[in-house]
Amino acid sequence: MANFQISEWRLDGIQSEIDQIRKERASGARKLAVRAATLLIRCAEDAAEEVPRLARALMAAQPSMGPVFNLGWRALSSPDVAAACTGFLESMERNTARVTELAADLVDDGVPAMTHSFSSTVLAAFREASRRGKRFSVICPESRPICEGVAMAASLGMAGIDASVIADAAVYRALPEAGLALVGADAVSTVSLFNKTGTAQLALAAGEFGVRVYALCPSDRFLPRPYEPPPEEPKDPRELLERELPHVTAVNYYFDATPLGYFSGFVTEDGILTPAELRDRLLGQAAAAG
Repeated sequence: MANFQISEWRLDGIQSEIDQIRKERASGARKLAVRAATLLIRCAEDAAEEVPRLARALMAAQPSMGPVFNLGWRALSSPDVAAACTGFLESMERNTARVTELAADLVDDGVPAMTHSFSSTVLAAFREASRRGKRFSVICPESRPICEGVAMAASLGMAGIDASVIADAAVYRALPEAGLALVGADAVSTVSLFNKTGTAQLALAAGEFGVRVYALCPSDRFLPRPYEPPPEEPKDPRELLERELPHVTAVNYYFDATPLGYFSGFVTEDGILTPAELRDRLLGQAAAAG
């Protein structure tokens, strides 16, 4: 990963903002893309010659976040960076709204659903299903170590949707109660979907019980082939162990890569795609780009 020093940048505070994006742990891909776009637009207005370096730095800061990577790629290839960033964000919001509508159709009235971690798109889908008059509850694994699942349950509760919080290790036990599982997506390649650790466990268990599991995946999450996110560096071990223990190492990873075949489908703005259809679309995009 590139190391960009504060003194190298012409814009005051730009390194600090990049570092904040790199260290961000709780925000989803959409929110990070908005922050990155704001920074790129500012750079384009005040120091246009720095845009390529900034775009690469942002892509390196969150290499597993599809919208951030794709936004940086767009900035690198566009003569009008501000327009490119604004257009990207507008497209992202339109696509997300469409995905929300399609995902709400999947929620069954009177049947519990399950999710994992915190996805603003998944939350919006459940809210839309509730707005349509469907009555259901949502099972939320806590999503340790920073417990985004608790935040998801709280947000659902504030929306008037019944929610329960379970331990991550209780997913297998709780899944038979659910008729559906909806999860978000930070990025997707021709091989895997990248999302919070525990997504693969949920998807694998769902297959065992015949529970439908869908990833909400607007096209801004699609990674260009042949790019694959680099191996994740372990996060702060103190999030798992508050104090050191003799001969004990805490290994703290935030993301896992779930094979596409574990999913029933992927909800995109163009419809619900099977794993094979999604793979073909990504391969087709790569061929067109090449």
